[in-house]
Amino acid sequence: MSKGFTLVIVLCVFLTVKVWPSMVSIYVIETGVPEEAVIYPHSELWENAFLDVFFEAGHIVTNDTTLRLYEKPSQEIIDFINLEEALSSGIDYVIIAQLNFSNDKMHPSDISFFIYKVSNAEKITEKTIQGRQQSGLPQRTQREELDYMKSIARGLSLKLNNL
Repeated sequence: MSKGFTLVIVLCVFLTVKVWPSMVSIYVIETGVPEEAVIYPHSELWENAFLDVFFEAGHIVTNDTTLRLYEKPSQEIIDFINLEEALSSGIDYVIIAQLNFSNDKMHPSDISFFIYKVSNAEKITEKTIQGRQQSGLPQRTQREELDYMKSIARGLSLKLNNL
């Protein structure tokens, strides 16, 4: 096989593979809690899970401070994110984990996840899961909880990688 042919094959492989990582900003938003309340461990775990998974997937990741809303908003959650600032910072996608707390302040009752493309504020995906563990089931260890959170983040990461 000639060197030229080998070079062409190698270049074709590298040019067809996505080589530029996306810049992703992770936001955790807590709803149903007072602004002055302590930061809940569950929120920090979700943030760490997303940062770890998206970084491991090859994205450039940033995060912002946890945003608190006293009640679940009726408008789109993206309205609470400064997209102009994100766009000027070079962010391609915004990942939002919205933890909705109700009576149990240690665990959210449900969690919604969103991926938005920053350039046009397009919602790429939305997913909601139950957050509170069912009574009668054994409590997960913090490690098991983090692994579960990372599995959810990996699913969203795959959606982003396939864009």
